[in-house]
Amino acid sequence: MTDDSTETHRIGLVDGSTDANSRRFRVILDEDAVVQLDDLVAVRQELPDGRSISHYGIVVETMRHVEGAQYASDTIHIDARTMPGETARLVEVQVLRTDPELWLSPEPGMVVRRAVDAERSMALFADQMSRRLPVGVDQSGDPIEVDLDFVDGSRGAHVNISGISGVATKSSYALFFLYMLLETEAGQGALGVHAANTRAVVFNVKGEDLMFIDRPNARMSQEARERWAQLRVSTPGAFSDVTLYSPRAAGDTGQVVPDIRSRDRASVVAYGWTPWEFIRRGLLQFLFTEDDDRRTQIGFIEQQVRVQLLRHAHPLQGDRGGAVVLRDLVSDNVPYDFSRLASQGRDALPSDAGTVVRDFGELVDALVQRLLVNEDENWTASTQRGTVQAFMRRLFSTRRRVGHLISSGVGAIDLNRSRVSVVDISRLHQSAQRFVVGALLDEIWDSKQGSGREPLRFVVLDELNKYAPRGEFSPLKELLVDIAERGRALGVILVGAQQAATEVDPAIIRNASIKVVGRLDAQEAGEYRFLTPELRERASRFLPGTMVLDQPLVPAPIPLRFPFPSFATNPDEGRMDAEESEAAEAELLDAIGER
Repeated sequence: MTDDSTETHRIGLVDGSTDANSRRFRVILDEDAVVQLDDLVAVRQELPDGRSISHYGIVVETMRHVEGAQYASDTIHIDARTMPGETARLVEVQVLRTDPELWLSPEPGMVVRRAVDAERSMALFADQMSRRLPVGVDQSGDPIEVDLDFVDGSRGAHVNISGISGVATKSSYALFFLYMLLETEAGQGALGVHAANTRAVVFNVKGEDLMFIDRPNARMSQEARERWAQLRVSTPGAFSDVTLYSPRAAGDTGQVVPDIRSRDRASVVAYGWTPWEFIRRGLLQFLFTEDDDRRTQIGFIEQQVRVQLLRHAHPLQGDRGGAVVLRDLVSDNVPYDFSRLASQGRDALPSDAGTVVRDFGELVDALVQRLLVNEDENWTASTQRGTVQAFMRRLFSTRRRVGHLISSGVGAIDLNRSRVSVVDISRLHQSAQRFVVGALLDEIWDSKQGSGREPLRFVVLDELNKYAPRGEFSPLKELLVDIAERGRALGVILVGAQQAATEVDPAIIRNASIKVVGRLDAQEAGEYRFLTPELRERASRFLPGTMVLDQPLVPAPIPLRFPFPSFATNPDEGRMDAEESEAAEAELLDAIGER
């Protein structure tokens, strides 16, 4: 005997011809039922002791066969009604949850129904999530939500996204996730009282694609708007509070201007580091980020030089551009502990008090005198001359790649200026990219020491394999691993992405509470153990916009789709003609109630 609610969304019965267990069972579908992969279902039954139990699951496979057919040719005879037989349609269900939590299998012959409304929430553990954020929709168009406690560090932290470049839409999903968090009512409500002070830095690593997220997407369709509406976002648009940073143009001897080509330079801030900031913050270490540098004495010399630079450096008197004076001699009382040195004040000195350094080239020249010409053991730490020469060769090559970023008069990146800071590193050499990423992450990490978890700082970084490769060592990788392992406590949240998780240090993947997978290379799919066998195979065929979400509360990964971005993700989407611009402005005014 079944009640009306059970029959309303009925799809079939628990199959009794095969074993049903506490992990999986099959459903023989009713004649009029249409069930597809990823649909959520529920089964309720009475136990012999009078208690009731409900099983909630997700459809992981669909099957059809002709009962009565023993040979392939029997299908023809059964279809012609010259042989008895009947087509059976079945689906296989993976159990997500039982309520109450009893490890029992569903009873064969029990009615199976779609899980909707409250039962859908039970299937996806929504009742266990204190703060929920929609991060996509399922096959039925209903929101899939993530537990923000496992994003912001309350119970876990970090998001990791994997997938083939150009197909898996990793960057698009990372930005979509950030948009839902920072630009929607659901996200702001979930962040609570600290929402206004939450900040994010996004590294633009490919072309100038992400330098337009402050503009609405000119290619938004009505279908895309309907998908956003399914996520309860009625007026999707651009990121509202963004500062765009591009590196200082190389070879520029006059004004400091940004190296940007696809949009007006006036809308972009040029960035770099002054010699004083470079020395005071010990950024020399991020010029030596290759594995060979750390496995040889080069790494030891770098540490020695970094300390000696700070011991000898003073701001240049009368200069506001960040130039320094390197004194020839310092007292033995000046400490060798870098952290202690960095926390001490430093008097400005006139230009005749030592060697004046106004840019990276002059800094390298000053080190040539100390390490090669004079062979000062205080700087070389008595290492062999060949090692010192190797260290200097590294600096000479770096001067061509990074030198324009270190100069007096350049502006620093202010990560507190706007809610979102986009830092372009796309046209920099790989060593310069690692330097910029390391310098900024080091600044964020230092600023959060002892300041508490709130407000949160999000870091969106693609191509993690370049900065934290598996099996190698560098100061940058060490910093990223530290963020992955301890960032939860300090409120530094990494939203990282890579083509293959196997190329990234395992600690970074392991410490990401939220994992998202897009289209995978068939050879890599087997490495993603949290995916079911069916999803590992399907992931090699995903179309752009389809992802799989794995989060701690839900015991199985859930496929989802996310909408076409409402913000521009490349120069073409960011360009609008006059009519489109006027329409976008009118939509914005409507949204804020000023028309």
